[in-house]
Amino acid sequence: MSRYPEDLVIAVAHFYYIEGFTQEEVAYRLNTSRVMVTRMLKRARELGLVQINIKKPLPAHYRLSLSLESKFGLRLARVVKTGASEDETLEATGREGAELLESLIQPHCRIGVAWSKTVCSILPFVKKPHKKECIVNELAGTYLSPEIPYSVSWQLAEKLKAPIDSIPVPVLVQSEDAKEVMLKEEMIRNALDKAKTVNFAFVGLGEISEKSSLSRSGYITEEFIREIENKGAVGEILMRYYNAEGEYIHTSFESRTISLEWNSIRDLPLIIGMAYGENKIPAITGAIRGGLIHGLITDRKTAEALLSDDNVPGKGHGRNPLVEAGN
Repeated sequence: MSRYPEDLVIAVAHFYYIEGFTQEEVAYRLNTSRVMVTRMLKRARELGLVQINIKKPLPAHYRLSLSLESKFGLRLARVVKTGASEDETLEATGREGAELLESLIQPHCRIGVAWSKTVCSILPFVKKPHKKECIVNELAGTYLSPEIPYSVSWQLAEKLKAPIDSIPVPVLVQSEDAKEVMLKEEMIRNALDKAKTVNFAFVGLGEISEKSSLSRSGYITEEFIREIENKGAVGEILMRYYNAEGEYIHTSFESRTISLEWNSIRDLPLIIGMAYGENKIPAITGAIRGGLIHGLITDRKTAEALLSDDNVPGKGHGRNPLVEAGN
């Protein structure tokens, strides 16, 4: 038997749904609390006193988002419309990424990013959050030549008026000795240590081809591509390579890589992958199957491909409340 009198439940439902009062206004009128109003509204639905009928179906991109979360155990998925051009799709992805970023920011949180064409697309749409101090943390070496315009961290920190823990060295250096010398720099060493503590991270998922950002940047040669292909690599996250099941693949150049280590990546509490396109499907699928990402921002065509019968559910991470992500 309900502990709420039926007359009171009916009054709450009427004031809220028919009269259009806010929950606070209903609580004031009935001399109760907003929490009690919320509970009575739920009870009214359970009793069938309120029946909600939406006459149009859920828009496709919202439906696909829910389907991705359900099938793959993602905590969150965001699907944008596939544009008539690559630029339109990239812009829509960036806008969605910026909105998600701003919703995740909590006071004094630490945001992890690394250079990526797709992650870079959020920058035109980022606004300074109101009274929310945060820190931007690079997750890998971010030194780029001027012709590679994919730098994210400094511009994001400027947009957010936030300090930055920077790793201003190449993600791949010439030798292991060079890496050891660079890691002796206190600023670089501290930034890598703090990268392990970010509250959430936005990353790109690299494909294995000459068209990838790493290849176009000159970091990955054709020889390296052949090596990792022969080992079964399908994707890359922060310069760490994985196979179709999301399992780590050792490379001949990992001792020269300046980035979060594989286990540290896996320990991050919330990683949002930003990727779309037919060429990225193996990388996205592998990352999901291996539980490497907790969230995904992609476009409609890619989402439909991921949800096809050819893709099977992966390990996932469960759907924990995102409100905890910035704590």
